[in-house]
Amino acid sequence: MPPAVCVRRAGPGDLDGLGRMVLRCSAESIRDRMHGGTRRDDLLRELRDTVLHGDGTVLVAAERHRTVGCLELVRRTPGAAQAEMALLVEDERQGRGIGTRLLDAVPACARSTGIAVVGFSVEAGNGRARRLLRHLPAGGLQWQWQQASLEATWHIGALR
Repeated sequence: MPPAVCVRRAGPGDLDGLGRMVLRCSAESIRDRMHGGTRRDDLLRELRDTVLHGDGTVLVAAERHRTVGCLELVRRTPGAAQAEMALLVEDERQGRGIGTRLLDAVPACARSTGIAVVGFSVEAGNGRARRLLRHLPAGGLQWQWQQASLEATWHIGALR
């Protein structure tokens, strides 16, 4: 039986674990997360900046002391009520409910930091991420296909 997954807000002490988790991810997982080429260094820099200096939040999913996934909420304008969301779960742990656990933590985290709307996109070929979206409450979700990606807006404030 795999260890229980704990989801919590990341702090500076989580940066090493986030770095090790990103290094365990395949180029394909990084590409899906970044919507482009394999830019592991860019992803690590973005996570570090968000945890230490950014106007956003990183949630980590950990099995014991091993970080196995993360979800980032980033405001593009300081103090804005809208944030962009990006999710990454290491390859060996995908399909085990970790992404769902991270998504379940978003409403409370967003509300506690003044975020009312979360935007995100999923490429058409990312079937695992598209299936994960079924776990989001439909009442607060708006989406449309634009070219080869699903562009979505999740209205956290509409959830009870």
